[in-house]
Amino acid sequence: MRLSSWFDVVYLLGTAQGLLTFALLWARRQNRTANRILAFPIAAIAASCAYVLYLRSGAFRSDPRWLLAIDTLPALYGPLFYLYARALTSRPRRWGPQLLHLVPFALYTLYDIPRFLLPGEEKLALMAREARGELAWDQALWQWGVELQGLGYLVAALWAVRRYRAAVAGEFSNADRINLRWLQRLLGSLLVLWLGSMFARISPVPVLGYLHTALMVLVYVIAYRGASEPQVAPALGDGPETRASAAAASAAEAHEPSRGEGPAPAATSPMTAPGREPEPATDVPGAPGGAEPAPAAARSAGARPAIKYQKTRLKEGQVARIASQLVALFERERPYRDPDLTLSALAQRLGVPPYHLSQVLNDRFGKSFHDVVNLARVEELKRRLLDRDLPAEKILALGLDCGFSSKSTLNANFKKHTGLTPTQFRDRELARRGAAQGAPPGAPPEVSRAALAVDHHRLGR
Repeated sequence: MRLSSWFDVVYLLGTAQGLLTFALLWARRQNRTANRILAFPIAAIAASCAYVLYLRSGAFRSDPRWLLAIDTLPALYGPLFYLYARALTSRPRRWGPQLLHLVPFALYTLYDIPRFLLPGEEKLALMAREARGELAWDQALWQWGVELQGLGYLVAALWAVRRYRAAVAGEFSNADRINLRWLQRLLGSLLVLWLGSMFARISPVPVLGYLHTALMVLVYVIAYRGASEPQVAPALGDGPETRASAAAASAAEAHEPSRGEGPAPAATSPMTAPGREPEPATDVPGAPGGAEPAPAAARSAGARPAIKYQKTRLKEGQVARIASQLVALFERERPYRDPDLTLSALAQRLGVPPYHLSQVLNDRFGKSFHDVVNLARVEELKRRLLDRDLPAEKILALGLDCGFSSKSTLNANFKKHTGLTPTQFRDRELARRGAAQGAPPGAPPEVSRAALAVDHHRLGR
């Protein structure tokens, strides 16, 4: 086989790369089901690359029996990427019903078998007609059906990842390694290229080959990124386990008032106006409202399935009590300094079901568990950064001590809530609170109620 252009080199490398990636994904133990699902579109990409070389080399003229061999493979990509996203984000307990997503591919293949079995001369003539755009109406219908199916499945895959990311934010305080942001971005890019491929079918500009090359590269990027992904904790849906947990939690609800980490603060706490009910929404980081409630449904190895709390809503007094207990716990024990803190673990320390705590965070504070905990970490770090004797190289160690799991999560969350990096914030504040203002050289690490108060103007309330 003679390689006549850089396209041929790319497709030859794509074939070899696809086979190696298939083997890597199949052997990978972490996220095994998801990786093995992803291995199939990778194998289809490798077969497509080999087929393109078969066409570009001219081998099809002397041996046309393989013509039309991969016509139905595009019908696999959308369903398989959707199933891959489902395997990472929800892990269906029974995969049998999920195979129904492959029915269109099976039907398309059955439809296409007679074309594949045509004599070589007829296949050559048919391919020449299709190259001139003379598609039979039924073949054109199938091809556009595959394009629209793939589009729908990619949108569904993006939606599944989006729901998972919201669920993770409701359960984990440090979720950067499992929040699948990379997959959301890559699926978005794949969706754009898929739309470009649809447009190229009716465009007079011959860009289809370039788009398919870009699609091939992007799919391989998804495969390598997925193979290196740590074990993902899936978000559960409304399965039997969820309903069973809801029933069990409801049965224990009657005993809830006698549990807890400590007594609720009195109504005359520093953050409460006299004669008013406690307003925990201004005591805990993330208090401003206005954000849509994020699902709290995420599960790790030791976490309980989350329940939709809409069916077991707390009364206002219960919400206020749990919120006050949360403030007291943050003040007394600073649990947010644990980088592995989860919604379930925090709820256990408060003596309440996780979905009740999620309701309090969403209804009273308008933020997810992830945002509340990381804002508390940011607030403590802001105070501790005011120590003039703190060496600049110790800022990362200080951030890790406040509960951040890495430099990237520290900088991302700090900049999200302050608009500055920790170093920029420290330099600015030390300049503002210098000796002329009589500020102490450092602030104690104690988390007081006043320190937990939220600057509503800064957070957009």
